[in-house]
Amino acid sequence: MGTLTRREFLKRVGQGSMAVGGAGLLLPVSTWAQGSLAGQSIIHWSLLNPEGKSLREVALKEILGKFKEKTGITVTVQTLPWQELGTKLIASVQAGNPPDSSRVNIFTLKMILKADALTNLDLYLKKTFTDAQRKDFIVDFTPPVIVSGSKWSMQIEMTPKALFVRKDWLARAGMKAPKTWAELVEVGKAMTGGGKWGYMFNGSKTQLNQVETIFQPHIHGRGGQVLDASDKGVFNDEAAVKSYQFLSDCVHKHKITPPQVIAMTYDEVTDAFKSGRVGMIQEGSHRYSDIAKAIGAENLELAKMPSDDPKRPSPTIITGWGMGIPRGSKHPDAALEYIKYYIGAEAQEINARVAGSLPTRRSTLDRPFFQSKEAAYMRWWMDYAAERGEIIINVPTFTQLNEVMVDALQQVLNSPSANVKQVLDDAVKRYNQLLQA
Repeated sequence: MGTLTRREFLKRVGQGSMAVGGAGLLLPVSTWAQGSLAGQSIIHWSLLNPEGKSLREVALKEILGKFKEKTGITVTVQTLPWQELGTKLIASVQAGNPPDSSRVNIFTLKMILKADALTNLDLYLKKTFTDAQRKDFIVDFTPPVIVSGSKWSMQIEMTPKALFVRKDWLARAGMKAPKTWAELVEVGKAMTGGGKWGYMFNGSKTQLNQVETIFQPHIHGRGGQVLDASDKGVFNDEAAVKSYQFLSDCVHKHKITPPQVIAMTYDEVTDAFKSGRVGMIQEGSHRYSDIAKAIGAENLELAKMPSDDPKRPSPTIITGWGMGIPRGSKHPDAALEYIKYYIGAEAQEINARVAGSLPTRRSTLDRPFFQSKEAAYMRWWMDYAAERGEIIINVPTFTQLNEVMVDALQQVLNSPSANVKQVLDDAVKRYNQLLQA
């Protein structure tokens, strides 16, 4: 789970074998040779509602309209809570009533495959994309999203994380965005007061799929590891102890973080930033547009994740949604057409232009929108991801791992005198026991 180098991130793709293996069914190539699919209707599961008002939902509605114009296929979107998409998808396949296509998050991919709930896409990819064309995909053909040598979903967006900073608060304090954790503390102190806080993070167990925003950049940025090469927990090393101690100190020693973060969810932290109650948070590119709209783009600054070395930032953790075909899909051919459109240049550009979602294909960056001033922040994200991009930890026990790590964080936050090393030793032992169960 090492950090990708710039060369690896931008150039090293197409490594996955096209051999069949693992869970799911292999889709016959013949389904792609059928005639027009106009008039068909498919059911798609998403966290987004095309009738919703968020920028990502507005983008989805435009994409659905363009897709129907081009293919005649109607997509009916059924909206589920994003935290439940993976488990609900597994249950629907086991019950024999899955949707025709579904969003699949990177961090739930292996969990879903362990339950044999997705269709193998290898023959489709072999028929549709040459080896040279596969190199156009930034994330899709890197090891973390190839399982058992095969592809089971295609990424429709890429979501790196960064430090979001109130630029207007920095200006009033006469300070610059922090490059080190020590600088973050000093900036945080200057921002804290009058009911406002310098730095917040989510310490609640309610949205466990989002705590990677905290642990992975902190621990890996300090040179440690969350898991070893065999996926066993090792988050009790020196880097992890420093990370947990730092988060505790932000609350108890530096007092730049409110004690209430122990019960705050990821969404609540983001809302606090949008409402002007906090000056710095860790967030993803997918929410940049909504946040900029809320506080004014002129008041928002993006900064690389701090580290202990000002010349080398902590990694940006790359998450993002893909799209796959559940095993037992009633209309896999039409569903595959939907995937093919969504990973095409037109849909990728709509997603970027309207919703601020980063594309997953290099060729999309050649389109006119990405040369505009409006897209400058996207180029910033892409450069950071190329410099220090690291794909999110992807294991079947992702949720259990995060639960154990948040339990440890809550112990440390609850007691400023806690022995952090002992707390993490106990947490690692607990997690590794779960692996053996």
